[in-house]
Amino acid sequence: MIPNRSLQRRRTGLRPPRQAVLAALLPLVPLLLAISPAGLRAGTIINTLEGYDDRARGWTGGIDGLFSAEGGNTETLDLEVGGRTQWRGERGRVRVQGSFSYEESGGVEIGREAVGHVRHNYDLSEAWASVVFAQLQHNPFQRLTRRWLLGAGLRRDLFDDERGHVRLGATPMLEIEKIQDGGDPHARGRLSVFLHVARRLRQDVRLDLVGFWQPLFSDLAAARTTATATFSIDVTGAVDLKVGVSVTDNSRPPEGVERTDWETFVGLGLGF
Repeated sequence: MIPNRSLQRRRTGLRPPRQAVLAALLPLVPLLLAISPAGLRAGTIINTLEGYDDRARGWTGGIDGLFSAEGGNTETLDLEVGGRTQWRGERGRVRVQGSFSYEESGGVEIGREAVGHVRHNYDLSEAWASVVFAQLQHNPFQRLTRRWLLGAGLRRDLFDDERGHVRLGATPMLEIEKIQDGGDPHARGRLSVFLHVARRLRQDVRLDLVGFWQPLFSDLAAARTTATATFSIDVTGAVDLKVGVSVTDNSRPPEGVERTDWETFVGLGLGF
């Protein structure tokens, strides 16, 4: 288990022409799904609501990366890569998102997480949209060999204008999970309820509040919950400075795994 700690991230990247970026990303989509990249550092629920342009048509997305190493008295290695892309038409959109992180200290692996996610939305009206998604996760430091999530549901736009939005959704989903030394994979049903509040505080400052609650149908007290608050500050047209905090809680974690993870972050996000 990775110990709880604050992290400061430096994210770097380039902004090549959109067609070139898209051509480079598309071959990676099946790879992201095949190697079962699993989750963000803080937990088992990936934030698929934040970081996208909701109004731009066609292809948009972003790439993030981090590499750091230390030698001598302290030997550490930290690698993170991630990307997201979206295609938006007149009423529908498709999102593909993935990330992978690896940590090593003194030649010993102390962290490895990955996730792959595909999501489709279709606007049924001005206020309602469908949600269909598939997700594959892997995190050996939470004893998670793999976890498939397959879900479909609805999203309601409670408020939406040029300054921000409030969106609430619910998606029943099938969870197929394999825990290390936990026997055969088992399937169960969960409900995923999500809330996304976005507000542009100034022309160059945006606040995003994102929450997920995912209880079992058979036991509502057995739930996974995450909450994230992010301030995004426009540095240039392509670069945003991001500052925030994320907390994830699993009320029924596997044996030997802590219930709650938390993380603070400072980083740069690059879009195309």
